[in-house]
Amino acid sequence: MHHLLDRLCREELSILIVHGDKELYRSALPGVRPLLDIWLRFPEGLTGATIADRVVGGCAARIFAHLKAARVLALTGSVSARAILAAAGIGFEVKHGVLAIRNRNGTDTCPFEQLSRHYLRAEELVPAIHTRLDQLRPAR
Repeated sequence: MHHLLDRLCREELSILIVHGDKELYRSALPGVRPLLDIWLRFPEGLTGATIADRVVGGCAARIFAHLKAARVLALTGSVSARAILAAAGIGFEVKHGVLAIRNRNGTDTCPFEQLSRHYLRAEELVPAIHTRLDQLRPAR
């Protein structure tokens, strides 16, 4: 396993972004929230950066491709993520490949993986993620 994935596990992170020896971003938050955070924090992109993430599906891959990361490492990665990153010329190393990322209950495909099939551009996908999060949030 790549040393950044080891570090991700050891430090109990969900995502870690580095450029050379410099750490650009880290988060222990679950789900898609770190994706939305990096979307806002790096409007100029992440050219040349390596992203280590626990789970990379189509949703994360579309965002990483838009941000022009150089390489993506994942503990678990989907077939759609591999295709999206390959089309963008981004290297992808995955420890455990799966056909699709599943939802938290394991009963269906992850709702954000589903969104990435309908919204092919990150600029359209990110607002759709926000809408889906609002729909999934329990009513108060």
